[in-house]
Amino acid sequence: MRRSLLFLFFTIVVSWSYGQTLSLDSCQAMARRNHPLLRQAGIIDQISELRQQNIQTLNLPQFDLTGRASWQSDVTKLAIKLPASITMPKTPSQDQYKAYVDIRQKIYDGGVSKKSKELEEADRLVSKQQNETELYKIRETVNTLYFNALVIRENQKIVDLKKNTLDEQIKTVGSAVTNGVALPNELDQLRAERLLTDQQDEELNSTFHTTCALLEIVTGTSIPVQTIFSVPKSLTIENNTDFGRPEIILFNLQKAKIDKNEELLKDSHKPFLYAFGQAGYGRPGLNMLENNFTDWYMFGAGLSWNLWDWHKNRRDRSTLLLQKDIINTNLENFNRSLKMSLDQEANNAQKYKKLIGTDEQLVIIKDQITNRSASSLKNGVITSADYIRDLNAALQARANLETHKVQLVQASVNYQTISGNK
Repeated sequence: MRRSLLFLFFTIVVSWSYGQTLSLDSCQAMARRNHPLLRQAGIIDQISELRQQNIQTLNLPQFDLTGRASWQSDVTKLAIKLPASITMPKTPSQDQYKAYVDIRQKIYDGGVSKKSKELEEADRLVSKQQNETELYKIRETVNTLYFNALVIRENQKIVDLKKNTLDEQIKTVGSAVTNGVALPNELDQLRAERLLTDQQDEELNSTFHTTCALLEIVTGTSIPVQTIFSVPKSLTIENNTDFGRPEIILFNLQKAKIDKNEELLKDSHKPFLYAFGQAGYGRPGLNMLENNFTDWYMFGAGLSWNLWDWHKNRRDRSTLLLQKDIINTNLENFNRSLKMSLDQEANNAQKYKKLIGTDEQLVIIKDQITNRSASSLKNGVITSADYIRDLNAALQARANLETHKVQLVQASVNYQTISGNK
């Protein structure tokens, strides 16, 4: 048992020392799960379900309770003279009371309820897709932060290489100074450059800490400084106009919603058939000449048809067509912007490929120059300043090479992100 605990502790320590490995895909997945908008998808479904239930209630009987008490200046009277043998009905009271329940049941609405449900479903899809477009934007943020971290890591490697190289030269020149072969000024030049390199390392560490902190906020996951950022594979850049962006899906859903709205307008212009019934109690009842409280009821069917709306329906449909034109224009403009961005990333990829080829040659040449300078410095042929200049040039060439490699991968990843093809 004790051995197992020791082994587990050793495994944790080793894993922490080497750091966890982080990939771009895992960062994207964590950023999506951590985004507050992701929780809105379920809320949108709940709202839509409640609205669908409200629409469904329109097919159920509608009950209204009405109560009235009134006093009127005149009442119904018989304006004829009857024989004395016939008793005249009592004149109704001027104060009247009525309470009744009104029941209304839809029989036919021209398909308005069905189209209303379809419109609500279209609205739900639009709302969810709007949410999806906002979620997609986080991908670009993650790409930027992740590749910034990769570039910083590569620069840190170059700085570490420079520190090791300077340490070796400080030992060599220090020994020469001790033996009186070199001047102390040469050693001080190397020590000063070593301090400047420490400053560069500190700046890179600070920038890396900031980048990791931002990634932690975006992903909602702790990212220690020992984390190893794996370099993604360079993706193929193909001239493909079949975009998979969520914005394009949103535009199409918006047009589909307008189509449903137009269908609803057409159906709302059809006749409306319903059944009704009333049951009440009051004075007078249905017999206006009876001056007593009594109950009463009636039932029947009705037809409602708006024959003339002063072209309101037609104007509403024209408005929908204009809205669809706006969506088509926005879609066209969005596609054009995508093509411009894709062309830019494709050109960047070509540029970095050419730069990498030149960088590789420069690294070889600069390393050769630095090696010769190190030998010359050891033999006292050149000064430390000359060696430092050549060393910085060689390391800068190597830094450019590694940075351009990362930027080439970033350009290919950005291309796929912009196109929407994951």
